[in-house]
Amino acid sequence: MFGHPAFRKLLALKFKGGVRAQFQKLRRPLNWVYMLVGVAVFVFWYLSIFLVSLAQRGAVTRDPETIEFGARAMLLLLTVMTVIGAFNHRGLYLPKEEIELAFSAPVRRTDLVRYRLLVNMLRSVLVGIVFGLLSAMRMPLAFAAFCGTLVTICTLTVLGQATAILLGGAENEFARLAKKLPLRIVATVLAVVLAGSVGFLVFGDQDFAHELFGALPEGESPLLRLARLPAARFVLAPFTPWVRAITAPDLATFFPWFGACCVLWFLLFEFTARIPVDFRELSLATSADIARRLNRVRRGWMGASASTVDKRALSWRVPWLFGRGPLGAIAWLKLGQIVRKARGSLLTSSLIVLLVTVFFTKALDEPTFEHAFAGAALLATVGTLYLCMGLRFDFRSDLELMSSIKTWPIAGWRVFLGTILPEVALVSLLLSAAILVRAAITGAFVPELLCVFVLQPLVTFTWVAVDNAVFLFSPLRYSPGQESALQHMGRSVYLLLLRGVVFGGVAFVAAVPVGLFVLFANEVLGWGLRGIVWVASAILAGVLLAAAAALAWLGGRLVHRFDVARDRGT
Repeated sequence: MFGHPAFRKLLALKFKGGVRAQFQKLRRPLNWVYMLVGVAVFVFWYLSIFLVSLAQRGAVTRDPETIEFGARAMLLLLTVMTVIGAFNHRGLYLPKEEIELAFSAPVRRTDLVRYRLLVNMLRSVLVGIVFGLLSAMRMPLAFAAFCGTLVTICTLTVLGQATAILLGGAENEFARLAKKLPLRIVATVLAVVLAGSVGFLVFGDQDFAHELFGALPEGESPLLRLARLPAARFVLAPFTPWVRAITAPDLATFFPWFGACCVLWFLLFEFTARIPVDFRELSLATSADIARRLNRVRRGWMGASASTVDKRALSWRVPWLFGRGPLGAIAWLKLGQIVRKARGSLLTSSLIVLLVTVFFTKALDEPTFEHAFAGAALLATVGTLYLCMGLRFDFRSDLELMSSIKTWPIAGWRVFLGTILPEVALVSLLLSAAILVRAAITGAFVPELLCVFVLQPLVTFTWVAVDNAVFLFSPLRYSPGQESALQHMGRSVYLLLLRGVVFGGVAFVAAVPVGLFVLFANEVLGWGLRGIVWVASAILAGVLLAAAAALAWLGGRLVHRFDVARDRGT
């Protein structure tokens, strides 16, 4: 069932190589610290969810019909995402270093497919365990939920591979058409639409829900009425065996459905291994394409910056926004990267800004000063967080270019500022537009929004400067996959703590004069909240300017300290 002995030997050797690579990465003491912190975060995250669910298990009564519909909807979403993801991995994906040897080996094609299925399922076991533990906390029978979820994840893995092989036929015209479609965008939009639709039906306008479903009985939710629609039942009917196994209330109900799921998994496994499709040509193309993507990730091109260059954007003129001096020239080069990859960067950024704007417009929709200012401030804060995570047009994408950057006869602080200012400008421009759109929708144009417009670029600059200073001090060469997940998680926690220290220090320094002014304004001047906001914003802007200047100086020193022979990334 599990293929040729040579492939099993190859799998064992790959496992040994992965373990050896882990120990090589842990030669540096700092990587040990990152890994231990990552393990601690993972354990804390799981235990917190477990304890909360355990405390609510007896206090919250869940309707069985609602639980079953939720499980069906989740399986539908996972299935759709799996099938769409198969369009990006058509054929039988094998790593670039294996594929030519595997295709030329004297083995049957079915053995090759079985080997890849086994590798995919072993990689999905960790995901299945996490999903299974989370399901076990919320379902009537924990053992049934865990085992049912695990076999479901394994089945979805086989389904994705079967879809990829069927799409990998050299004569498959539908696959050729699909290659021209923006399926990644479709998958993202589909996930957002599905999640937003369910969220709106559950938490949205009740009048609309009544018009759509009719009058609801007392205590009945729109989600439950949606589950009873004939169309919803028809679409979700194929997931019955897996849903019944996951939501089984007792072992007598669980084992028959679990056995049926195992039989279906075995049949799908063998069917996939025997699909009569010549997938070699597209498999080679897929392997080369994924190798290029992984290489971009290792070079620091992640998130929106990992997209390919838009050929239409090559003819666009890049403006000199920061002057024509040395700093402006560096910023012009970085701005050129943003413009050349406008399709990926602007699409991702616009989607993030749209979601954040809609959320805070819905949450704080009253045209009052308090709601207008708080909504704009929260939008700017959360938008900065997500945009700075998704956009990496800074030193983190220039690790391979540091040998050239170090030869520039330019002061370190100019190099640091010129590299990060275009990203700060892009984030600030997008969030300013979002704040104006939100104000137009709510009709709350208050003068205090100018405070948000002034403070937001300073906050973004501080955030990006901290990230880049840490990167220059300890460069990271990202390793895709699960092998370095814990180390990356630990490093992210340390970076989060450092950001907290910096912004906490800024808040503490600004809190003293702001507090004294509030007491003086209330007792002596009799100012209201709006006047206090102006002065407090001015004080906070001054402190942020001082912090930005300090970070720019520190960044320049770190650029000067950077050694291309030593700091090659870990």
